[in-house]
Amino acid sequence: VVEPLYEYPPAAPVDGLPVGSGFRVIYMDAQIVVVEKASGLLSVPGVSPSAQDCLLSRVGHHVPGVRIVHRLDRDTSGVMVLARDAESHRILSVAFERREVGKE
Repeated sequence: VVEPLYEYPPAAPVDGLPVGSGFRVIYMDAQIVVVEKASGLLSVPGVSPSAQDCLLSRVGHHVPGVRIVHRLDRDTSGVMVLARDAESHRILSVAFERREVGKE
């Protein structure tokens, strides 16, 4: 069990949509934010207006400019890594694509 560094309250609604519960930051530095994603939450916005509430918008409300490095399915809970700058995003995206990142 990892204790969160920060436990944020819900972000403001996106386009009037409720955002539900908050998220937990388990690690953050100048390059990355590592969060615990709950099941039932999209990683990135969907196509329809009713699917705009997502982890990216919630984290971005508190840490502007974050970028998704990888995704988890809506119904999957788990740890996700977000990049805080373009260079970190590029390096981490390549590492995930090449399956160089270990997951336990």
